[in-house]
Amino acid sequence: MFSFTRNCKMSASTVALLLLSGPSLAHSLDAVLEGLDTAELGQVDFATSCDAAAHPPFEAGLLLLHHMMYRQSAGAFEVASEADPDCAMAQWGIAMTKFHPLWPGGPTPEETEAGRAATARLAEMDHGTPTEAAFIEAVLAFYEGEENTFRERLAAWAEKQRQIDEAFPDDLDAIAFDALAQLTMAPRGPDAIPELSDAGARMDALRARAPRHPAGYHYAIHAYDHPALADRAVEIARGYDQIAPEVPHALHMPSHIFTRLGLWDESAAWNARSAAAVLAQSDGGVLADHYPHAIDYAVYAHLQAGDVAAAEVLLTELSTHQNLENTFGTAYAEAAAASRLPLEQDDWAGAKDLPADLNPSVSWDRFPQAIAIRWYAKGIGAARSGDIAAAEDALAELAQLGQIMETRELGYWLSLLEAQRKSIEAWVAFSGGDTDQAVELMRQAAEVEDMAGKAPVTPGHVLPARELLGDLLLQIGDRTGAITAYQAALSTTPNRRRSLAGLTRAYHR
Repeated sequence: MFSFTRNCKMSASTVALLLLSGPSLAHSLDAVLEGLDTAELGQVDFATSCDAAAHPPFEAGLLLLHHMMYRQSAGAFEVASEADPDCAMAQWGIAMTKFHPLWPGGPTPEETEAGRAATARLAEMDHGTPTEAAFIEAVLAFYEGEENTFRERLAAWAEKQRQIDEAFPDDLDAIAFDALAQLTMAPRGPDAIPELSDAGARMDALRARAPRHPAGYHYAIHAYDHPALADRAVEIARGYDQIAPEVPHALHMPSHIFTRLGLWDESAAWNARSAAAVLAQSDGGVLADHYPHAIDYAVYAHLQAGDVAAAEVLLTELSTHQNLENTFGTAYAEAAAASRLPLEQDDWAGAKDLPADLNPSVSWDRFPQAIAIRWYAKGIGAARSGDIAAAEDALAELAQLGQIMETRELGYWLSLLEAQRKSIEAWVAFSGGDTDQAVELMRQAAEVEDMAGKAPVTPGHVLPARELLGDLLLQIGDRTGAITAYQAALSTTPNRRRSLAGLTRAYHR
């Protein structure tokens, strides 16, 4: 058995080991790590029973997996499989890169097919050591039962990861993946705090034992990505790039914490670095979804800082790319980023007139929850600009999307859809003079949205219902109620520009 700990900068011995298996293998890994060949990825120590030549690409794949750089990670595991066709852990790694446990939206049909192909190969292989066999059993649990929902398959995988952690308590990657599974299965909103806090503490302990392990940073940031916990991760966020200075997702992740705390300049700066890294590492083919994801976060940050011109520049740049990765992350960013521009400026007519057609590189029929973002923006814009017919059209579109989402069991996004529809209906009622109904609907929308919480794919709700409640109460002359609503909004999204402006108006009216 061959095992070693290394950082992923290609050392002379590592390159020599690759070259022993032929220059094409070294070239393949170099192609996978394009733009990362002189950068550090961190350190892991995972023993496998694979041939020695498979270890450098396997460990590169594992590091990239912890950074959630799934496409590159899959490429590295493919190189490991090329080095040792009997390496079961290479197929484990490929299967692990295809379902993105913490990312909303689920895998694409193509990813699911590739994952099942890897597990089919695993079924014919020796699973190696007890540790390897346990990890393989966990990933197989995810792919079992084609009739099961994505959430059910995640739960099966998470249960196995917890068993691995209990069986091998000193294995750092067992601890890391168990924490990731814990985050994946945690509830959203206020009820998530105990699970998130526990997972974060476990990653803090891992980081103390292994200061350069990516999970100690990455999964800790995800754990503390909550209004009640974000202040625990400031230094973690600011230190992530010390182990991964050119990894696009590692450069983006700190902005989750900066967004939670309203540190807009830092959020914008880190996302600019992330987007630039994606472009620098692009081979001219499909542009990874890390790019639009970073752009959406950066647009949000610039708008909160009051720099509309900077947000417009980023949106223009995003619109020039028609080769975006066909994933939910791309779909969400494409629908949300442009919607934020008029909504954050109270340009209700501009929001109403947002185009319903979106970037053709995305298979939109796969992502009804992303399409709903755009129709919500159009609907609230129409309702607040007095175009009730257009608002009703938007509500009809959202109702149809809701039926699709219900069939697909998209529970979280259905909750957000309920809040979106109630928000539009509230302003339609207000426009018709039914103030009591408007306030009641808006309160219901705020409560639903508060309980749902924020998904990692978004820097914030496209226009928070609690903030809209403040707007409504201010318009009907309830200054005290408006102040309470804006303060509640700011308690979960500090330094939001519209909430601060509304609070100022309420105090001085």
